[in-house]
Amino acid sequence: MAADQETGEVYAEAVIHTGDTVEFDWIHSFEHIPWNEYYSVQPDGTFVLDTISVAGFGAGIPAEMDVDYRYEDGLIYMDNIGSTFERFNFFNSNTALDVIQINDRDFIRGEEMPHHAKVTVYIESLK
Repeated sequence: MAADQETGEVYAEAVIHTGDTVEFDWIHSFEHIPWNEYYSVQPDGTFVLDTISVAGFGAGIPAEMDVDYRYEDGLIYMDNIGSTFERFNFFNSNTALDVIQINDRDFIRGEEMPHHAKVTVYIESLK
């Protein structure tokens, strides 16, 4: 579910299952390069960050994590990260958030939510 943290207004809902993938595609606010995050849904309803891909390194982009690195199709991939998140809380930016996808299908685009809204993305219950 994607909702406003203050009003509770729901921006998007989808059925989600254990093992599904969730992808956040951003444009870095300072470097103006793609920043993609790839998560897998766990049985307890949390998200595990598996991979980050970026077009380069710069302000705020982790460059010294103890993970596997690879270069593919013009992007640097950092694999096997393993960080767990219960939910995502952020201020939406219509210029930074491109899209959130579930299993390679658009869930919600940044432009579909109010600019600078306090957004939370979480799993209400697994199916």
